[in-house]
Amino acid sequence: MGKSKRRRRDDSSDSSSSSSSEDSEAARLRRERKKLKKEKKRLKKASKKERKRRKDDDAPRAPPPPAHDPFHPEPSALADDVSALSVDTFAAPPPAAPVRVDASEEMVLGDAKFDALAVGAAPGADRAKGVLYEDPHVAVAIEHDYRGSEGRVTVRIANKAGAPLDSLKSELDAAETGLRHEFGPLSSTTLAPGEAAAQLLMLECMRPFDSTAALVVSFVSQGVPYEVKLALPTVFTKFLEPVQLSPNVFVQRWATLGAPGLEHMATFAASAGPATAAFAKTRLVELVRVAVVDGVDDGGGTIMSGATALRTGTVNAGGEKISVGCLVRLEMNEAAGAFRLTVRTAVPHVSTALSEAIQKLL
Repeated sequence: MGKSKRRRRDDSSDSSSSSSSEDSEAARLRRERKKLKKEKKRLKKASKKERKRRKDDDAPRAPPPPAHDPFHPEPSALADDVSALSVDTFAAPPPAAPVRVDASEEMVLGDAKFDALAVGAAPGADRAKGVLYEDPHVAVAIEHDYRGSEGRVTVRIANKAGAPLDSLKSELDAAETGLRHEFGPLSSTTLAPGEAAAQLLMLECMRPFDSTAALVVSFVSQGVPYEVKLALPTVFTKFLEPVQLSPNVFVQRWATLGAPGLEHMATFAASAGPATAAFAKTRLVELVRVAVVDGVDDGGGTIMSGATALRTGTVNAGGEKISVGCLVRLEMNEAAGAFRLTVRTAVPHVSTALSEAIQKLL
C-alpha cells in the first residue's frame, strides 16, 4: 500500500511537471507570434514611408525661398506701391515716326541754290559746286562735272546738329529722267557734330528728258529717323554740247525740222538783262552750250542762230551713241525789251524744255 501511494505521487509529480512544461512552450509561442506581428507592422510602416519618399522625390520641387535682402523688399512689400500703376507704365516706348521733307518741287520752281548749280544764271553763281540745301540738321553740297553723255557728281553731307547722325544714307530717284546712275560707297555712315561725309555719283543720260531726278538723304538724329528729298541740279542742258555748223547746213537742217510739233516758239520780256545780241550771245554760249552760227540771215544784228546737241549713252544699230540735234533762232527787240525764241529738235518735249531753259537765262 505504501508503494502504491508513492507511485501515485510520482505519477502526479510527472503529470504536473509535464503540464508546466506545456504551459511554458505555449507562452513562448505566444511571445513569438507577438514579435512576428510587431515585425509585420514595422515592415508595413517602413514600406509606406518608402513609397511616400519615392513619390515625393518624383514630384517637382518648389524653389527654395530667396534669402532676405534688406535692399530689395519682398514682392508683398511692393504690392501697395505698384497697385496704382498701369502695366503700360513699363512698356517700351513706340518707335519715333519718321520725319519726311520733300523740297524737290519747291527747288525746281524757284530756289536760288538749285538755280545756281543747275544753270548758273545769277551773277557770280558757281555752276560747278556749291551748297544745294541746308536745314538745322544737315547741309548738302554738290560738285559736278559733265562730259558728253556722262556726269560725275560728288555729294557732301555735313552734320549741322549738336548731336551725332547715324545710319546716314543717300540714294537717287531717277524718276522719269531715265538717267543711268551708280553710287559709290559713302565715306562714313555716322557723323559727329561738324563732321561731313562724301559720296561719288556717276550719271549717264540715256534719252531726252525734261524733268529732274531726286537726291534722297536719310539719317537718324537722337532716335528720330529723317528723310530729305532734294532736286538734283542735273538738268538735261548739262548734257548739251555745242555743234559747229556752216550757214548752209544750218538752213537745211532748220527746214528739215519744220514739221508740226517739232518747233516751240515763245515771245517774252527780257528779265535778266538787255534784249541785245551781246548779252544774249554770252548767255547762250556759256550757259546752254550753243554754238552761234554766223552768216545766217541776222536781220541786221537782231537775229541770232545757233546749234547744240543732246548727247546720250544709248547706242544705235551701228554701235554709235545717239545724239539729238537742237537748233535755235533768237530775235531781239532792244527797244521793246523783248525776245522771240524758236527752238526746233526731232523730239517735241526737248524743244519745249530747251526753250524754257533759255527763257530763264534771258
